[in-house]
Amino acid sequence: MDPRQRAAGIAMALLRLARAAEAEAREQGQAEGLTPAQAAVLRFAAKTRPDMATPGQLARLLGVRPPTAVGIVNPLVERGLIERRPHPFDGRQSVLALTAAGWEAWGRLERWQAGLEETLAALPPAELAAFEAVLAKVVAAEVRAGRLVVSAPCAGCVHFRPGAHPGSDRPHHCALIDRALGAAEAAMECPEHTPAAG
Repeated sequence: MDPRQRAAGIAMALLRLARAAEAEAREQGQAEGLTPAQAAVLRFAAKTRPDMATPGQLARLLGVRPPTAVGIVNPLVERGLIERRPHPFDGRQSVLALTAAGWEAWGRLERWQAGLEETLAALPPAELAAFEAVLAKVVAAEVRAGRLVVSAPCAGCVHFRPGAHPGSDRPHHCALIDRALGAAEAAMECPEHTPAAG
């Protein structure tokens, strides 16, 4: 088969998977009375490192202008699912955080991806590892091309310095923001994640 035809077939399969996942997420969101964008805000607040969960980073991740992001967040604040908190290090900014009710709603929403995870987990380990490696290359290329913004944990980021502060309760370091990080923070997603070369 011609490589371009094969690539077109794979791209179509990925798009179908994305549409199916989006439809399921939309259905779960509707059950919670949320739009897809509002569900994305809950995910952002649940998974993003607290010092990076700013409205500006949310807008960047959603691919919208900051006023649009604020318009998506405000109804969630009014419903008591999201709250704005002072930024832990920058008094000029605020961060978005889930309330107790927001965590409950996110827990129900998060179940939508369980079916896809089960399908992937059923693959033989070697196939799953190969799929992960290839998918990582595709995602990295799309990020470089500016067509995709990806949040990811600190590991593998060009700015991450693991174990830079041995013996500390915040043993890691982020060179981008010049700040020590605890293990739990480093395991959360960061919208500024920049994959290290290689």
